[in-house]
Amino acid sequence: MGLLGLGWMEWPVWVALALAAIYKLGTWNYNYFTARGVKTMKTVPFFGSFAGTTFKKQSFASLIEDSCKNFKGERYVGLFQFLNPILMIKDPELIKRVTVKDFDHFVDHVQSISKNADPLMGRNLFFLRGEKWRDLRSTLSPAFTSSKMRNMFVFIDGCGQQLADYLQSEIDKEAPGKPFVVEMKDLFTRYTTDVIGTAAFGININSLKVKDNDFYRMGKQITSFSNIRMLKMVGFLIIPKILEFLGITFFTKEEHKFFTDLVEDTVTTRDREGIVRHDMIDLLMQARRGELKGDGEEEEQVSIGEGKAKKLNLSLEDIAAQALGFFFAGFDSASGMLSFASILLAMHEDVQSKVQQEVDEILGDDRKVTYDKLQKTKYLDMVLAETLRMYPPTPSVDRMCTKTFTIPASDKHPEYTLQPGDQIAVPIFGIHHDPEYFPDPKKFDPERFSDENKANINPYAYLPFGLGPRMCLGHRFVMLETKVALIHILSRFSLVVVEKTPLPLKLSAESFSLGVEGGFWIGVKPRENEPT
Repeated sequence: MGLLGLGWMEWPVWVALALAAIYKLGTWNYNYFTARGVKTMKTVPFFGSFAGTTFKKQSFASLIEDSCKNFKGERYVGLFQFLNPILMIKDPELIKRVTVKDFDHFVDHVQSISKNADPLMGRNLFFLRGEKWRDLRSTLSPAFTSSKMRNMFVFIDGCGQQLADYLQSEIDKEAPGKPFVVEMKDLFTRYTTDVIGTAAFGININSLKVKDNDFYRMGKQITSFSNIRMLKMVGFLIIPKILEFLGITFFTKEEHKFFTDLVEDTVTTRDREGIVRHDMIDLLMQARRGELKGDGEEEEQVSIGEGKAKKLNLSLEDIAAQALGFFFAGFDSASGMLSFASILLAMHEDVQSKVQQEVDEILGDDRKVTYDKLQKTKYLDMVLAETLRMYPPTPSVDRMCTKTFTIPASDKHPEYTLQPGDQIAVPIFGIHHDPEYFPDPKKFDPERFSDENKANINPYAYLPFGLGPRMCLGHRFVMLETKVALIHILSRFSLVVVEKTPLPLKLSAESFSLGVEGGFWIGVKPRENEPT
């Protein structure tokens, strides 16, 4: 008898069996941690611990914070990314082991996109694994030393002056005494676009005036995590081979062509005409020739290889892939950091006044911003360190176990062994907001990072850019462009809360990166006490 021939009393039985089968399929792995004596975050069939973030009911940062707040005293906690188990490491001593001391057990990121699946993403340093990552990291590290940042400073400073001049022109359009109200994430994204354009690709853009230029438009397009791109990202996480078989790439053909053509034209022209510009493309070209050398700085916290970096046969796509990484860092890390810093300064006038006083003292009578003057900003550094504590560029970092690793037993926890292929994560946002490490963590308090107080901070409980060899390679570049922008702004203007400022700040659930609901709206007005 077929299904259509079932009696009405039999239908509920079959429906119940079907629902039970679906439930079993969506929860079959959720006893993974409890069977090993590990406490686990709440799960939803199929979506695991990520139901709230998937349906944009909860920010990713809040989920990460809950993993720490709701499991006080636990060294680690289990959660599920859909059906995939992840061990969230909370204890700073364990974090030290997996990121530095025993790094060779956790070399790789979880996410991996092959160059066959996406030619640009697959070649990017972030997604490389094993020896390929080690070789490229060793080769590129000399590109990010202080001396290289000093060489690029002139390009970044030009963008900072351009930013301040733009704000002045907009203020001049307002009625006297009325601030120019602006959404800071959009403003700073345009600034960082200009920085990336000149310091990475060697082109001048001025996205603040030419609003819809191709460079900015393409940057917005590749960093916009639309529903389709989010589905692609999830697909690369859980079914990468299927996506590769279907020929689905993370970037579109248009996006791929834009960046590879841009890099090819730039490299070809410089090779042909012998142009040396000391920007990022120039450094990548030196790396390709095996000529990129360090300057004696210890760039890594632990060794990632033996001897000198190898000469790598970097293709134009390899160079394009690394240059593309600057787009993600600029559009997200740098612009986000600047947005949070500016809105926090607007909310805390006393802190802003102290920064302005320091900036005035450092700039002196000539009011000229130089690389050496930037190195003297103690209080601004404290403000940025506290901003990064409250709002780190990424809420968590992940690692893939590559060698068997055993966490010793403790008074509360049995011995736990990670096998190759097991995944761990470090809840940066949660640890940064844990009162055990940062008292009154919701308070914006730059004094935490004063010379007198910062010694009390556990170095493995503060990791805005990660730790160890997998630490963000471009963190110096991000800090440099951030400080340049703020010094140019605060030397001439004050940031103020306006009616449109979304107070109190509430993290947005629209993206995995940090943002605020309602946008970063504040007012910019001329300083009343600006030195003449």
